[in-house]
Amino acid sequence: MTEDRALHVNRKHAVWALAPLLVLHMALLSLQVEDSAGTILLKTWALRVQSPVFTAGDATFGGLKQIWNDYFWLVGAREENRQLKEAVNRLSILNRSYEEARQENERLRDILAMSALISEDADIHLIGARISARTPEFLANIIYVDRGSKHGVGVNAPVISGDGIVGRVILVTEFYSQVQLITNPDAAIGAMLDESRTPGVLTGTGDALLTMNYISNILPVKVGEVVLSSGLDGIFPKGIMIGTVVVSERGNDIFREIKVEPAIDLIRLEEVAILPGKR
Repeated sequence: MTEDRALHVNRKHAVWALAPLLVLHMALLSLQVEDSAGTILLKTWALRVQSPVFTAGDATFGGLKQIWNDYFWLVGAREENRQLKEAVNRLSILNRSYEEARQENERLRDILAMSALISEDADIHLIGARISARTPEFLANIIYVDRGSKHGVGVNAPVISGDGIVGRVILVTEFYSQVQLITNPDAAIGAMLDESRTPGVLTGTGDALLTMNYISNILPVKVGEVVLSSGLDGIFPKGIMIGTVVVSERGNDIFREIKVEPAIDLIRLEEVAILPGKR
């Protein structure tokens, strides 16, 4: 009885010892099993197990790569956009400079053309000047130009622009001059009507319009008639444009009430020419 029990225990131990070997053997055999396509099944199963991991990894890596690329693309796009804006600004400034130079050249050509009309025989030396300052509003009929005695400017020198008379120099330093505009209440110019050649005196009012004095009531003066310098004041050459008549009414005494609008926009004036006289 004891021998039978021992035999049974030995057989049981043998089964437990053979079971792992059998599993190992089956596993080793499965390494050699192939599917219909000739692929070892173990490799196929392993691939199937790893596929979700690969898919997740690819998605994560692809997302990170896209974010990385987008980040650098945005950084590059911002930098490129900044550079383009700077280039546009530079071109805009340059274009504006060219336009300013073109407009200034046109104004200077007009001034030269005006000087040719003053006298073809007179030896006139024009002095170009820029307006450097204006007085406060209550003295807005005074300007300062960047030319003075060192440049040949003297007191009472006529100041003109391409469209007509600006005023006269009333104060001179070495490098700057003070100019009294024709609209100044203290300004007076010998003038004449272009059509009738009737002489009179234009005076400033402190406002935008000038007053023409000493024109008879019996003389028909039309609105729109041109007013020129007569040369009788001894300062301004004869025949320079001053303005046009905008009001012409019969006065209460023997003289008409005439208002003249200056030909020059004195508020926006930038360059002038000074006529120091013959040399």
